[in-house]
Amino acid sequence: MRSAFPVLACLLTGSFFINPQFVFTAEPVIAFGFAELAAGNGFSAYLEANGSLYAVGNNQHGQLGDGTTTSRHSPVKVMDANVTAVAAGYAHSLFLKVDGTLWATGWNGWGQLGDGTTTNRNSPVQVASNVVRIAAGGYHSLYEKADGTLWSVGINHIGQLGDGTAIRQTSPVEAADANVTKVSAGRYHSLFLKNNGSLWAMGYNNAGQLGDGTTDRRSSPVSIADANVTATEAGDWHSFFLKNDGSLWAVGSNGYGQLGDGTTTNRHTPVQILEANVTKVSAGGWH
Repeated sequence: MRSAFPVLACLLTGSFFINPQFVFTAEPVIAFGFAELAAGNGFSAYLEANGSLYAVGNNQHGQLGDGTTTSRHSPVKVMDANVTAVAAGYAHSLFLKVDGTLWATGWNGWGQLGDGTTTNRNSPVQVASNVVRIAAGGYHSLYEKADGTLWSVGINHIGQLGDGTAIRQTSPVEAADANVTKVSAGRYHSLFLKNNGSLWAMGYNNAGQLGDGTTDRRSSPVSIADANVTATEAGDWHSFFLKNDGSLWAVGSNGYGQLGDGTTTNRHTPVQILEANVTKVSAGGWH
């Protein structure tokens, strides 16, 4: 359950944060049976415990997946059942079903849906199979297959796909050949874990969000931590990760104090934020 962008809709509480200047509140729209939430730029999608998929908000590019481009002020059902995970990018959405098929909808100008085209979709299209984990970046998508390989698609001008190039891809390319266990995507950077606990990163690094001690963009994955990492999360320009001792680490843009280290200094190498007892982490655009 995550949000990678400054527009964040919290359907659990009914509070809607459109941007730092405006805050709106509403009655809760989910009473029970909530399973997972994803928030993109002005839209949200959520799963019920039975695997039904709902979406609400901006639908200019078909990112809600209801077959229209009509924005919705109340949730609409997109899929009846069997959805196990949802991820939201800037204006596209990814859905994973119990059979391992990956579905995508919304803006596709950079090929981020992965269907081999740059045609926007207002209904979900199947783009892959044997998928176990998904992540949506600003304009790119990542997914892990059952064999542990990592695949990426979409915008790649700063190397965020990790295929060693800066070439946009409209069909998925392999970024890691085995042993991937978790993935996360920021606006223009990507993170993933391997089963040995090592953390890897690629893409934009202007604020040091890759954590390799530089501000150099990387078009191929670079190792950030050799072992002991259990979870990772990418914000717009910053990154978090957890270690197996429960400690929380952060790196990247910190102009608003989003790293939580008591400063507003950007960090190019990870700094420890909390020493222990952290179990989950989520990153917004600038918090």
